[in-house]
Amino acid sequence: MLTSAALQLIAITSMLIDHLGGFLFHDHLTMRAIGRLAMPLFCFMLTEGFLHTEGKRVRYFGRLITFAFISQLAYDLVIFAGSGGAITDLPMFLVTGLLSSSIRLNVLFTLAIGFVAMAAIEYSAWIGFCSVPILLIISELIHTDYGAFGILMIIGFYLVSKIFHKKDQQIWRWFGYIVTLFGVTAAQVMVDSNPIQLFAFFAIIPIILYNGKLGRRLPKWFGYIFYPAHLLLIAVIAFIVNAAQVMYDS
Repeated sequence: MLTSAALQLIAITSMLIDHLGGFLFHDHLTMRAIGRLAMPLFCFMLTEGFLHTEGKRVRYFGRLITFAFISQLAYDLVIFAGSGGAITDLPMFLVTGLLSSSIRLNVLFTLAIGFVAMAAIEYSAWIGFCSVPILLIISELIHTDYGAFGILMIIGFYLVSKIFHKKDQQIWRWFGYIVTLFGVTAAQVMVDSNPIQLFAFFAIIPIILYNGKLGRRLPKWFGYIFYPAHLLLIAVIAFIVNAAQVMYDS
């Protein structure tokens, strides 16, 4: 059985492998496939954190949104560097990126919007019913990573955990998690025409093995700091590789 700490470690590791494969190894298929585990696990852990931090949710949300803004520069840098951009062209990229309507926002913004959706449903079913479609549209308009699909996965996991919370309802809870993960992932594959996303199905294994216990957790701020830090490090390495390739070609 897996603790919350184990799920966090699996999610962080798969995310790191995914970003290395995407930004340094030219969309390495195996690494990207392993990386598909990360998002479902982060969505699941967010719902668990939300349900078990009643009274501390304002601070929880504050950390999410703060690090979403902190991480955005590193996210932009790694996208630019990973696409072969030269560091000398970086200022122009940042300026045009800020003025572009198609700028992508990192996954912490997706998680933050999902958090708001859960809070709305928790406050009132009617308010949740009215606000969730608006939040889904917003996530697409501002181009958050995973967009509406990420929000739907968060809401699905949340509702399943909320409805089937008793010990004797474990089978139904597992079934709900399976339906949520498979349904959202299948829809994303069909819409985006990206079959590699099917590997996200394997995230159901650690989710079902989760025992509901914290375990020996990583330092409180590790996950938040790791996200922008690893993106920044990969961006620096990619810039060095790009510069070396230019020198080699010349």
